[in-house]
Amino acid sequence: MVAFNNFAQGGKVLVLKDKGVGVKNFTVGNYIRFEFSNQQWITGYISRIEHDTIDVKQFALQQIMTGYGTTAEDTLKLGTLSLHINEIRAFAKDKGHFNSVFTNGALLKTAGGGYIVLNVANSLIHKDHVFESGNIPKLLGGVAAWVLGKIQQKSNPDYRPIGKRFSVEIL
Repeated sequence: MVAFNNFAQGGKVLVLKDKGVGVKNFTVGNYIRFEFSNQQWITGYISRIEHDTIDVKQFALQQIMTGYGTTAEDTLKLGTLSLHINEIRAFAKDKGHFNSVFTNGALLKTAGGGYIVLNVANSLIHKDHVFESGNIPKLLGGVAAWVLGKIQQKSNPDYRPIGKRFSVEIL
């Protein structure tokens, strides 16, 4: 009697998890973009996945000038990078992920900063004291709006940081 081994999948899978639930899978040949432990963003294709290590064939897209005076993108191959999965700090969000001025804090930061500048300019034009008792709450309102914008920007980054919420695992 001859025994045959059949495997449903030919290799390992790198899984990005959100609170323990897999949200993105990477296999050999998949495009990957992540932040390395030295805070450099790595772009490439996965060439090998082992128990706790992945190999990434790196490349970079560069803007070049063509003979006609227009710009084009050129691919620069950088070689293979072998790394441990604990060296991945963050994953880039998927291309086409919508991030508006309402969710990234830009609206609140712009409105708060603009209100402060406008308040100070009006005080100087009308020859009022900028830090008089009636004007301080108005300035603090602009500062509070700007701080809320910074908090919103921090809570909605353009990437998925590995830590409390997101994790990486090789299955």
